[in-house]
Amino acid sequence: MEPMLERRRFLKGLGVSIVSGVAGTPLLHGAEGASTLPSDRVTLDDLPKRKLGRIGIDVAPLSFGTAAMGHAFYEAEPFEQVINAAIDSGVRYIDVAPIYDVAETRLKPILAKRRKEIFLVTKAMKPTRDEVLRSLETSFTSMGVEEADLCHIHNAGFWPPEEVIGKGGALEGMLEARKRGWTRYIGCSGHMRVDRFAPLIETDEIDLVMLAMNFVDVHTYNFEERVLPVARKHNCAIVCMKVYGGVSGDVWGGYRKLNPGRLAQDEATRQAAVDYALSIPGVSTCVVGIKSLEELRLSIKAFRNHRPLDEPRRQALAARGAELARQWGPRFGPVDESSATQG
Repeated sequence: MEPMLERRRFLKGLGVSIVSGVAGTPLLHGAEGASTLPSDRVTLDDLPKRKLGRIGIDVAPLSFGTAAMGHAFYEAEPFEQVINAAIDSGVRYIDVAPIYDVAETRLKPILAKRRKEIFLVTKAMKPTRDEVLRSLETSFTSMGVEEADLCHIHNAGFWPPEEVIGKGGALEGMLEARKRGWTRYIGCSGHMRVDRFAPLIETDEIDLVMLAMNFVDVHTYNFEERVLPVARKHNCAIVCMKVYGGVSGDVWGGYRKLNPGRLAQDEATRQAAVDYALSIPGVSTCVVGIKSLEELRLSIKAFRNHRPLDEPRRQALAARGAELARQWGPRFGPVDESSATQG
């Protein structure tokens, strides 16, 4: 099926028509300019936007993570269909990284047509200045662009903070990249060794943090209480990832099975996961790995139906999360330096 036809069918199913806008930008409205979407529509266009911290731009609460669909065992055509449909539906923040296999390469034709519609985020999982710069240069070549809007120190907890922020470290590479005009903003992402993030954020060079946060892993890693207060002090944008807990089983096997995520197996749990993430104070947007038009539809619906957690729901979710956390354990790696040392 032609990608544009499939996207049109998807958007029609959401109650949306595509009308060409200025410079080819799709607009989600009817021919007369008035919205043709029903009141229960599952697009993001009319949802309240959230400020992306000190970066200052407004973003939808749902953003697109390419890790889940960025692998060569997926065909390229569905990759384009899903991301284009996401952009048509109001998603603007697109997250990618060189370790996501062919994701950056597959973004290239999309960026060639729609770069101005996207807040583009990539990463460098390297410990030194020169390695960071080489990684970013390779990423830009793969994507056919000269710059990104934001570049992350990827999995920043992997290295001791004194190495990351010291002379010749990864932060120095990102600062040089910003100086060269390769990126406007600098971020750091992470899943583990929670105690390594505050020193990096305290440099005041980090504009955005993207951390693994959901109602289960808060009982194990607890970035929410251990890192977010520091991020808020510096007015860093806060981005939530692993909202649905990530795939179950080994990563590659989970992706191959098109697993929607541990917390996205049913509608009620998916909604609880979204409500938890969006109720974290200061969260600007949630990067969700999406692998099909149906997953995109279900996620948009959950984000549209978000209700902040009241105290009874918060307590019930905390109890459920604590129970699951005992089963999941520290699955991303050591919680902090001391736990890593203890083995």
